[in-house]
Amino acid sequence: MLKTLWIMRHGLAESEFDTDFNRALSAVGKSQAADVAEQLIKTEVELPDNMLVSPFRRTQETAQIVHQSLAIDKPFETEDLLVHFADPHLLGDFLLAAKFEKLIVVSHMPIVARLCQYLSPDCEIYGFQTAQVVKIEFDKNGVGKVNHSYLPRV
Repeated sequence: MLKTLWIMRHGLAESEFDTDFNRALSAVGKSQAADVAEQLIKTEVELPDNMLVSPFRRTQETAQIVHQSLAIDKPFETEDLLVHFADPHLLGDFLLAAKFEKLIVVSHMPIVARLCQYLSPDCEIYGFQTAQVVKIEFDKNGVGKVNHSYLPRV
């Protein structure tokens, strides 16, 4: 059962690209991802032990930085439901039904905000900055509550 979920938006992407799918992470985006991962390491008692990531290049690159920084043992998995135009109800139900306890997902706006709102009824986050992470903790009934938000300092 999902106990803790960290929802992360990818770091700042490059402004010039051939296709949205192949849009790379910028140097600033790489620094943002590393900074937020460092914040998690310094403040969290327990860290995620699983990671699901959108198939887009900028999310994959963000995930590589965070995954390595957090020293997650298991390789991260690409999840097609984590694209920006996904259905937040379908995605949320999928995550709640999965076998993860401490999970971080890396995706895009607007799905990250919509997922946060779906999983945490009191969530008032309607947009994520690049590389922002929101931590949601779930009670024994599966009701989520936003516990903390991490913003890049870069």
